[in-house]
Order: sequence, then structure tokens, then C-alpha cells
Amino acid sequence: MERAGPMSLFSRRSPRSPEYPRSPEYPQPAEYPEHPPQQYAEYPEYPEHVRPPHPSPSPRPRRSPRPRRPLEALRSLAPGRGLWPGRRADRPVSAERIAELGLLPRERQNTGRPAPAPELDRVVAAARAGDWRPGADLLAATGEEWERRTAVIGELAGAARRNDVWLQRWRSERPEDPGAAAVQATAMIDLAWEIRAGARGGRMSPEQSEGFFRILSRAGQDITRAKELDERDPSPYVADIWRGIGLNRPHQEMHRLWGSTVALDPYHLSAHRSALQYWSARWHGSRDLAFSFAERAGLAAPPGLLLSSLWLLAWWDHRPADADGRAFREREVMAAVDRLHEDASAADPGHPHLAEIRHVLAYFLVRQGRAAPALEQFRRIDGHVGAFPWTESPDPVAEYCAFRDLAINLSHAR
Repeated sequence: MERAGPMSLFSRRSPRSPEYPRSPEYPQPAEYPEHPPQQYAEYPEYPEHVRPPHPSPSPRPRRSPRPRRPLEALRSLAPGRGLWPGRRADRPVSAERIAELGLLPRERQNTGRPAPAPELDRVVAAARAGDWRPGADLLAATGEEWERRTAVIGELAGAARRNDVWLQRWRSERPEDPGAAAVQATAMIDLAWEIRAGARGGRMSPEQSEGFFRILSRAGQDITRAKELDERDPSPYVADIWRGIGLNRPHQEMHRLWGSTVALDPYHLSAHRSALQYWSARWHGSRDLAFSFAERAGLAAPPGLLLSSLWLLAWWDHRPADADGRAFREREVMAAVDRLHEDASAADPGHPHLAEIRHVLAYFLVRQGRAAPALEQFRRIDGHVGAFPWTESPDPVAEYCAFRDLAINLSHAR
């Protein structure tokens, strides 16, 4: 996606640092004890997977990861498989072969989105031109498709970050429109995190820190207003989760917010993805809390809702720095990829995050040496590379094409 705000499923956040100033609202999260598992009775009406997470063994200790290059990935795949760099698998695939497979050349890969989204392109273009009505109409048309609604709100919020004149006109002309309020709340949260993402070396300057916390504090009233205007919509709660991450909200308060969120939509993927960030060791939890949360959500969700992706996200965020092909091929990681593959196969083709999941599958399947299913995913997503993990690279197109070439070569080298 073009936007990289908090609601992006696979956006990467700067790790916590003791040198980051604390929020004046919640000065030091360590002062608040963890919510003990026996207090689940506070949430008797919710299914088990939405109760406060408790520690469970996670597969690997956390270390700071480093980016992997395609050739490194190949070297980790090659031993024991008869494939070595310089032999077959690492050779660029010819343009003729790419065309034979029905794939697109490098120069035709779109870096803006993970998949075609003409409807979103249309409303974002209209908003940037000053016309808020197409976006308002699209939001109204989403009805109670909450995942889709959250995605549309995120796109419009991304447009408002650059210029919000159209949004303020919308709010002025329709002060009771819950869509406008939700976009405003999300745009404020995105703006705050954009300030933090711009910190050099992972440290915010005093000016950045002041701006970050000031905007997050102001966003509270926008979030409250959005919740009041549509009490059914979980989208403002997703924004509130990210506000809580930034303001170092203690565990007890996050539990209460989470209970309210899943009461509206128990399997909202964007909400779960955001909450997983809160419970990760990077922010206010631990690897055990993150894996516990991910496992519970994945096991409880019906097929096709893509919540099985949470376990892989937890693994990715807590993987060791020296994770090579062997780490990707560990039994539990292989099983998690299988579950996600089944989940994606059962998903509604119109799910707003299905394409992003297919990009993740393509990457993991190549890393695991499973070329045929990887190539199947590449065929489904080819032409758009604006998604994790390719966007982790300075050159997403080159990264994508390198892994695609690996899948093609490996699938024809056996």
C-alpha cells in the first residue's frame, strides 16, 4: 500500500528504547503490574481468545533482526537440496520464460499497492483533488463490512495526512457523519506515528517527542467522537489501540479496550494485528505474551478470516538475528505457513487483506524451498509489489523479482 500508517498489517515500528521520552499520560509502563490470568472473570462474555493473554512457550528468543538479501536466502535453501548459487536457482529468469508463465516483467510491477484497487484509487484521487463525497459514499456503502470499512478509512486517512482541507470541509458540511469522524481520528494517529517514524537512529528529538505526544493526546477527543457517532464500528478502536501503544497504556487499560473492541467484531484482523504489536516485546509485552495472543486468536477464528497470520507475524517480530533457511523450515514455522495457506484458500476473494497475505505466503514458501505453492502465490499477486516483505527492501521490485525467480528456478530444477 502507499500508506504506511499504523493500520498497515505489516508495517514495522521503531523498537522501544529507554532513551525515548515517556508519555506524560502514562509515564512508565513498567510501573503497572501485568494483568494476572486468573482475572479472566472480568470478561466472562467473551470467547477465550479475546481474554487477556498469558505466557506460553515461544519457539525462539528475540534478537534484533537484520534484512535478508535474496542471494542469502538462496544459500540458506541450497544445502542438502542439490541447488547451489551459481548453478541454476540463482540465475535470472529470461523475459521469454516470464511471459510463458503469464507473469509480468520487472518494469510493469506496481509499487503502490499489494493488489489492484481501482475503487480506492478513485476515492483517494478525488480526496486529493478536494472532493470528499466519493469517499463518504464508499464508506456509507460498506455498511457493516467492518474489515473493509477500516481499510477504506485507512486509505482516506492516508490522503488526509498530506492535505486535510477536503476532510475538514466534509466534517463541516456533515458534522454527524461517523465516516468523517473515523477518518479524522485515524489520520491523527497516523500523523503522530509518521513523526515518530521520521526519528533518526530510532531516537526522537525533543521537538519530535513533543509533537508525537501532543498529537496523540489531541487524538483522544477525535477517537471518542468517532466512537459516539457509530457505536458499532470497530475502526476507531483500532486507532485507539495505536494511541495506547504510543502513550504507553498499561496492561489493565489495554485489556478493557480490547474487550470493547472484540465485542464489536470478534475476528477483526486489523484490530488483532494492532493488538499483537502492543503485546510484542518491541512495545509493552513479551515474546510469550505475543505468541499466546496470536495462538489463541488463530485457533478460535473460523477458516478464511486470516487470523492464522498472527502467529507468523509474532515469529517474524521475535525471530533471531541469525535466522537462516533452517529457522524458516522449522516444523512449527512450516505448520504455521500451512495453516495460513489453508486460511487464504478459504478466504473471501474480496477480503481487503487477502493480497497482503498472499505476498507473505509467497515469501515464506520460497524461504522454505516450497517452490510450487510459492509460484502459485506469485501468479495471483504478480504486477503489484507494494506489500510486506518486499517493501522492507530499498528496491521492492528487485526483491520481489529475485524471490519470484527463485520460485521459478527451484520449481523447474527437480
